[in-house]
Amino acid sequence: MIRRHLIATQNPTLVYAIPGEESGILAMVPKDSWLGEVEMQGDWIRVIGIDCEGWVKKSDVELLPAMGLHAVWRPGKPIAYMRLSNAS
Repeated sequence: MIRRHLIATQNPTLVYAIPGEESGILAMVPKDSWLGEVEMQGDWIRVIGIDCEGWVKKSDVELLPAMGLHAVWRPGKPIAYMRLSNAS
């Protein structure tokens, strides 16, 4: 279950296999991408995204109220979620 909506603040925001930078990087999420918080463990947050699931550093994301999201669809591409101010 998604507990909170987050937005990636780094370009890229790294998604790790387990909490800790020594674990393998599973994905690199572009800045301003939506991530859903599943659980928190210290300074790490387990997230799900459009194309990934794993752990991010708490300092690499910020809380985003659900109404601050905009779904963007382009033919041949998956749906993306972005901040309203950056949607195009």
